[in-house]
Amino acid sequence: MKKNKLYMLASAAVVAAGMGLTSCSDWLDLAPIDYYGAGNFWQSEDQAIGNIHAQMSKLREFNFQINITYGEIRGGAYTTQTGGSDGASLNAQYLRDQNLSQTNYGVANFGNYWGLIAAANFFIHNVENAEYFTSEDTKNYCLGMVYGMRAYYYFLMYRAYGGVPLRLTPDVENGNYDTSTLYKARATASETLAQIKADIDKSLQCFGSQTSFNFNGSSKNAKYYWSKAATEMLAGEVYLWSAKVATGDQAIIPGDLAKAKSYFQNVVNNYGLSLQPNFADVFSTSNEQNAEIVFAFDADETEVANSIPSSYVYGIITGYTPGSAFESDGTLWDNPLTVPGAVQRYQFANALWYQYDAEDTRRDATFIASWHDKEATQLRGTFVRKNLGSILATTGYRCYNGDQPIYRLPLAILSLAEIANMEGDQANVEKYVNQIRQRAYGADWSQDAYGYKAGSFVENEVAILHEKDKEFVQEGQRWYDVRRMSISSACGETDHLVFHNEGSVAYG
Repeated sequence: MKKNKLYMLASAAVVAAGMGLTSCSDWLDLAPIDYYGAGNFWQSEDQAIGNIHAQMSKLREFNFQINITYGEIRGGAYTTQTGGSDGASLNAQYLRDQNLSQTNYGVANFGNYWGLIAAANFFIHNVENAEYFTSEDTKNYCLGMVYGMRAYYYFLMYRAYGGVPLRLTPDVENGNYDTSTLYKARATASETLAQIKADIDKSLQCFGSQTSFNFNGSSKNAKYYWSKAATEMLAGEVYLWSAKVATGDQAIIPGDLAKAKSYFQNVVNNYGLSLQPNFADVFSTSNEQNAEIVFAFDADETEVANSIPSSYVYGIITGYTPGSAFESDGTLWDNPLTVPGAVQRYQFANALWYQYDAEDTRRDATFIASWHDKEATQLRGTFVRKNLGSILATTGYRCYNGDQPIYRLPLAILSLAEIANMEGDQANVEKYVNQIRQRAYGADWSQDAYGYKAGSFVENEVAILHEKDKEFVQEGQRWYDVRRMSISSACGETDHLVFHNEGSVAYG
């Protein structure tokens, strides 16, 4: 045995010498050229871009939490009933009831965004001084993406928790395993907001003057990746928030309103974006990454489905709707919106349905109503039909393969309406609200019949809120809206709509 081992080692040394290698250990340390491990990563542009793909894929896993748990479920647009109209029990009762406590905390560990932040920190640390990129433009575009994404993660946490621990370097990768120094206390709210703004500035600096959606030199699938337009949309949200909402030691900054306005105007004017002619077309699987989309999570039948829609439809076998409820035309319910095994776990309040005019195309593109009676006078409940994917020709079954928008153009437009209201600019309040309404009413549009006429500050604020209610179902807006929007332009600590009847989905 010993002789055989010595012979093999000697043979390896001979081969190594013949190959011009310096030692046996060098030869034994060779790895396949396509093998990525800790010792040979961050050495090429392809590896860095591959890491971007991985980061975006991981972010997509937070789809439901970002849009529903954080952005919508507490906003007052959901029913507070324990059971839905289809007979199933509904989820997140304590969130819908605002019944939060040490045991009912909603989301643990600050939402578990730390893995996303760690990945961003790794990327920035390894790419900032990298020299292997084919061009500085490509390198800077990638850094612009990641700085923008890190700001987005911290802004999600800032609106939920105020000050949070700020981890901005990859300590463990740098060899620090000391738990006493790795532990970080919560930063103050002002420190957290300052870091968010610093990352936004760095992102925009890295993106430079580019105004296209062209990750890795291609427009294909580019809107599934962070972009300069996404950073500017985020910047508008951040500065609008800080102009209207005090958090912890962070006072309201009135001057941030003008900065928010500038960022939203850039989104509207600089990226070739435009509203789709028909609201339903925005979410069509045959019209993905359309001109209205700024940033979206990809959903695909061959990869991963959209995690939101299946909890908002009825049970095709176990539910109470088929055969007992009525559709709007008086026929017994027989509407193929769902898939086998789906169960309704979330339901919007009936009051939201009644906010829509019958001529508003968003109503029937977003909801389908079930009725207690043939005459459709008693609303039993609604199911969400918006963004339900498609029926696959290969299987004959529905697949929830519709992309999930995170940012789209109407958010910038209605944010400009909100800013105009803060400025006392009645003409632009009307302009921006009616720009969205005109698309919503389509062929039935009439300025006299359906156009918004500006009123008092609170009337305008509520009108903008309700316009967003009808436009952004399942898109993570209402909870932030009622916390930010106010009954007074003075924006006092208790002036926000969440504390007033004007914030109710049934108000007006």
